[in-house]
Amino acid sequence: MDKLKLYDILYALTARDGREDALFGDCGQAARVAFSRSLAGETFPEIWFEVPLAGERWLDFHALVSHEDVAGTQAAFSGQSGVYADALDWFSSQREKAVRQLALSYDTHTGDVDNPAVQLLVGGTDASVPLGYLEAIGRADLKDAYRAFTGSMPEQWYACYIGSFPGRQAADTAPWVRIECIMGDVLQQAYAKSADTLREHLGRVGLDGIGEDAIKGICELARAPFPLELQFNVGTSGEAMPVISASVRFQPTDWINEQSQESIAELVGHVRDQGLDDGRSERLAEILFSTRVAHGDEAATVSCFPAFLKLRWCAGEPACAKAYLMAMVQ
Repeated sequence: MDKLKLYDILYALTARDGREDALFGDCGQAARVAFSRSLAGETFPEIWFEVPLAGERWLDFHALVSHEDVAGTQAAFSGQSGVYADALDWFSSQREKAVRQLALSYDTHTGDVDNPAVQLLVGGTDASVPLGYLEAIGRADLKDAYRAFTGSMPEQWYACYIGSFPGRQAADTAPWVRIECIMGDVLQQAYAKSADTLREHLGRVGLDGIGEDAIKGICELARAPFPLELQFNVGTSGEAMPVISASVRFQPTDWINEQSQESIAELVGHVRDQGLDDGRSERLAEILFSTRVAHGDEAATVSCFPAFLKLRWCAGEPACAKAYLMAMVQ
């Protein structure tokens, strides 16, 4: 079935019943263009809709291609060239299980479909892989920063993601690279019990004195029964800049399991108490579907669910809360 038609069906199901106005604002057309420029290989990409939970309504768009879908090919993104083609060429040439996915992420809420971020989700612990990725996208100047950051972080952290955001870096701004880390169950439980442990670990990567609002918020997320991840913008010094994001990941069953629903409601209550959710989160539970669609002799299953809740702090102060909706076609 035509990929753009499938996308239109998927978006319509996600946005129906007033959710487009309530959650996405007027970003739908820009997201559609972004999708059309992000296709690689024969399969439908995994896509993510990113939405804020308070303030202006908007939608940012992410498309992820899996290594298994482009391995060993000369695949190219349908609407991109230059560094994006170089990134995909490098990605498709990597060995099996060394990398998992490559993503293009668009700030569609600004109307920018020309300068997506390009991000790598790694699949192992070989440090040469993210360094090779930085080389491939023309950011060899950030290799030392990556080495320094990962060398100073707690050894239990796993750097699962690395990304470059050219559209967000003005010419007069020092370069930085985004690194996301999985904590693992043992450390997540430690952070749930001890703010001092979290504070000391953040200090190792340059976030001394991050502020008690951030420490408290991350500890609250750590106490939830969902996997915790921390995200950093890392400057050329190898230290984290004074911005940190923390997220928890959900599974589709979490939105129908009564105990998990209670935990989600408690989390959302904390977010709302900080003024970061204006009630928009109540619409998230509606976005849980898996539907078989047909067109002529072809059929496919389209699905979507809220997969992440992410909070961000700037200089220790609460900045925003966002949800990420994961959508697929099979």
